[in-house]
Amino acid sequence: MSKTIQFFKEIAKIPRESGNEKKIAEYLCKFAKSRNLEYTIDKYNNVLIRKKTADRPGLILQGHTDMVCVSQDSNFDFANMPIEVIEENGYLRANNTTLGADNGIGVAQILNVLDNNWPYNIEAIFTASEETTMAGAKNFDVSKIEGKYLLNLDGFDENLIVNESAAYYDLIMKYTGRKVKATYPNAYKVELTGLAGGHSGYDLDKGRGNAIILLAKFLLQFSCEICEFKGGTKNNVFPSQATAIINSLEDIQDIECRFLNEYRKKYSNLEIKIEKIDNVNDGLENSTEYLEFLSNFPSKAINYNENDEPTTSINLGVINDTHLEIGMRSSREREALKAIDMLDNYGKKYKLELIKDDYQPGFYSDKNSKLIQKLVATCPYPEPAKARALHITVEAGFFQEKRKDIEIAIISPNIEDAHSTKERVNIKSIEMTDKWLEEFIKAFE
Repeated sequence: MSKTIQFFKEIAKIPRESGNEKKIAEYLCKFAKSRNLEYTIDKYNNVLIRKKTADRPGLILQGHTDMVCVSQDSNFDFANMPIEVIEENGYLRANNTTLGADNGIGVAQILNVLDNNWPYNIEAIFTASEETTMAGAKNFDVSKIEGKYLLNLDGFDENLIVNESAAYYDLIMKYTGRKVKATYPNAYKVELTGLAGGHSGYDLDKGRGNAIILLAKFLLQFSCEICEFKGGTKNNVFPSQATAIINSLEDIQDIECRFLNEYRKKYSNLEIKIEKIDNVNDGLENSTEYLEFLSNFPSKAINYNENDEPTTSINLGVINDTHLEIGMRSSREREALKAIDMLDNYGKKYKLELIKDDYQPGFYSDKNSKLIQKLVATCPYPEPAKARALHITVEAGFFQEKRKDIEIAIISPNIEDAHSTKERVNIKSIEMTDKWLEEFIKAFE
């Protein structure tokens, strides 16, 4: 068994749900102290470990300690119970929970590096809360680090060098219209389900569909007032389900049949469930206009680069009656500003106010930079690694935002179905990435 996998199995025993990183931070400090390595820990549970065994340029290795916690067992206590790691058919997986390979494998790979005696000058940064607030990277004190080359190990694909990621904009839209005071003795709950969901950046090109938009398109075919409209879970996830309560349905069977026949050609598992309910109060002023706004919402990639890769995209992720949560990704600042202006004008047309809630920066490293070229040259795979942009947002962008001279790249083993109970990581891929790290570090001069 490789040392990386040994370290990962130790990490899996430690509770580390996002926001609960104290114990894993203590583990990392104990690791450093037992090896006489310099280390610091801050109030966000970020840990910095230094090891210098040669006079050469400093290399920063970075990963996050927290994980997404999902279980098929409602009684599983992530705050106190270890993750059971199972080796099966060339993969590591968990027993009915998320595995935490994102980013536990990256953390374990950094520990493997620190536990070896190669000639290097390493600064290892372990950040907290990446999966939720990114508070660790956002508040990390970059004055504590000297290196200007940062290798992040929080990816999902082997034999790939990520040299560019998108910035992320958290946006909110609020409907400024009013509720109509009325009582509807006969109302209907309409639920649309069966879409695949998925990551709004990583799965952008996979045609997952948007339940909020589809439900609005369906309801537009009726003369109705909206009493309630809810759907989605996060603004960076394609909504797979949406529900509305409306005051009337006419010719429901024919319209539902035609709608499903049309959209099941693209979304084979699409379902609509209708339930009659009683005594609903309040409807939304200008419901038809609001449904038009939702059905035509530009939730898609809106700009591409010369390689036909998305550079700016918008995702309508959550609706809670008149409150919308939107995630926008962009690796081009000019495009982002133009897109925000477009959304602002679109919202005003339908009495919605756009609010900029939060922002996470992207990063960019030239493909001809020293960091990227050394990674290309030391790649151990038969097929040469290529550098490419990914339409995802990672915490590494905060480091480049604070220190413009830092070059950043991402490599990783293959991690499948992250953030789900099907999560698994390829063992051979771990070994190949370990080898890549070793060759890269030894050659980095």
